Amino acid sequence: MKELVRIAFHREKKSKSEIARQFGLSRKTVRKLLKLPEGEIPKYCLTKQKERPVLGGFLPVIEAWLKEDESAPRKQQHTAKRIYDRLREEEGFTGSERTVRQYVAQLRKKPKEVYLPLAFEPGEMAQVDWCEVWIWLGGMYQKIYVFVVTLNYSGGIYAEAFDTMVQEAFLQGHTNAFSFFGGVPVTLTYDNLKTAVIKILKGRNRVENERFVAFRSAYLFESRFCNPAKGNEKGRVENMVKFTERNMFTPVPIVSSLTELNVLLKERCLKYQGHTQARQSQSVVERMNEERKQWLPLPTHPPECCRIVPVNVDKSSLVQFETNKYSVPSEYAYKTVWLKAFVDRIEITDRENTIAVHSRLKGKQQKSIRFEHFRKVLERKPGAARHLRAVDKEPLPLKIREPGESPYPKIIVQQPDVTPYAQLNQQGV
Repeated sequence: MKELVRIAFHREKKSKSEIARQFGLSRKTVRKLLKLPEGEIPKYCLTKQKERPVLGGFLPVIEAWLKEDESAPRKQQHTAKRIYDRLREEEGFTGSERTVRQYVAQLRKKPKEVYLPLAFEPGEMAQVDWCEVWIWLGGMYQKIYVFVVTLNYSGGIYAEAFDTMVQEAFLQGHTNAFSFFGGVPVTLTYDNLKTAVIKILKGRNRVENERFVAFRSAYLFESRFCNPAKGNEKGRVENMVKFTERNMFTPVPIVSSLTELNVLLKERCLKYQGHTQARQSQSVVERMNEERKQWLPLPTHPPECCRIVPVNVDKSSLVQFETNKYSVPSEYAYKTVWLKAFVDRIEITDRENTIAVHSRLKGKQQKSIRFEHFRKVLERKPGAARHLRAVDKEPLPLKIREPGESPYPKIIVQQPDVTPYAQLNQQGV
């Protein structure tokens, strides 16, 4: 129509009124078509919101329900179908479900995020994350947790399996990754995981975990935390987590221990270094060699990868950590000591000396009791030795026994130094 109006006006020299009569248009429409730029296609613009005669009175109710959903669990938020059902049951709505669905979709419509193509300098940054996988461990189908570090520039990867995601595993994973790479990246990017962040403040500010800060100060790297629910800010490690699941844990590994599994993971990480990533001319190991020149050096004395907590020794010379109990020498009963929780062991100190070391218990409500810790008490109460050994997980004898010797302390009864009555009677006394 625009083309016909322009031809009639410019080539045929007709007036606007004549053109309006010819095409059945109003003169206002003719003037609007002639004012449009030559290459622009005329479109209808809605100047006033269409009325919703049936749904209109229910719009505030729908908006209020969706507002409440912002603080509700994700799986307990309203669907459009649930909103429609509630409107009919509670508000007397008589309209169609399609009308409700269209309006809810309009309210929930969010602009799609624009992503920027990023490039990183050698040694500048690495990203850290966890993933959960299932394996056959010692004949049992078990879930484990894999600590993953990815280098942003080279794409190098380190993966290590743990049976828990506690802070000591988090720190141990860092130490082993830095040792594997042979250096420390300048900056590491994380989610807001509780082992590193206590509280999220405005912007990029965080209240960080004290133990994590002490660990970081030993290696001198910087930490960077993503915005909440913005996993795309560490997209490289997110992709490598998927790669780890699909390539290192498919098919499901069958191993006898986590140590065996971690040896296998290390071999696969080394093998991946010979890979050349898309749009790269160099292999991963060649780019890692460039990064290594920019990395921070490893500290001479690495920090201990453990949690340190004060614990009270009870009347039975036991301390409790999580739900399990561990013995200490009996002379520390009723005192306060310090417990160091490592991934594989528990160390208990009096601040100056290590007084007990136990293998870390993996279950719940268990006890690890060392026979040697009760030596002094057993000297006074030897009859309790048999019952103590019944709960002793790692029994140790009081001393090295000869073959056939009883494991219990001997009770020696001293005879009075007097001459027997019969002997005296023979002597005529």
